[in-house]
Amino acid sequence: MMTCIQQDVLSNYDPMTEEQNMKTSPKQTIVSSGCIHVGALTSGVCTALEVLDLTMGCISTSMLVYLGIAITPYQNKQTVSKVKSAWEECSQALVESMDVMHRKEMARIQRRIMDGVAPYTRHAKTEKERVEGLMRLCDDCQLVVHSTLYALCQDRRIGMNY
Repeated sequence: MMTCIQQDVLSNYDPMTEEQNMKTSPKQTIVSSGCIHVGALTSGVCTALEVLDLTMGCISTSMLVYLGIAITPYQNKQTVSKVKSAWEECSQALVESMDVMHRKEMARIQRRIMDGVAPYTRHAKTEKERVEGLMRLCDDCQLVVHSTLYALCQDRRIGMNY
């Protein structure tokens, strides 16, 4: 019993596209890093052939080598971040969907329980009202008995004084 949201989330997940994205990112990283290293190699050759000044050539070659080395972890981190955010979105949508489904199911179960015990609660309510009526009647009787006793006591006191 899947909801529309669950079906939508799961239908948007394409394993082939995911696999292709996971293959493309490392390829792009390798190509980018390789191009930068080719630039570093070119800079080093130009420096060796004295086309570039020695100081500038060493600085540019060093910078390009470090950039080529640093690009791999940077792009790997970005790839991991993209995959993680995509999975978190999917997970969040599924959790929300499951929460909605859970609330609906709990309401349905509660309704069934209440419908099942309704005859007993009606009977208990009726009996409670009947008992409360009897209690009021007893209270009224007790009040009458007390007032009668009080009146008798008053009559005896009056009668004794005569």
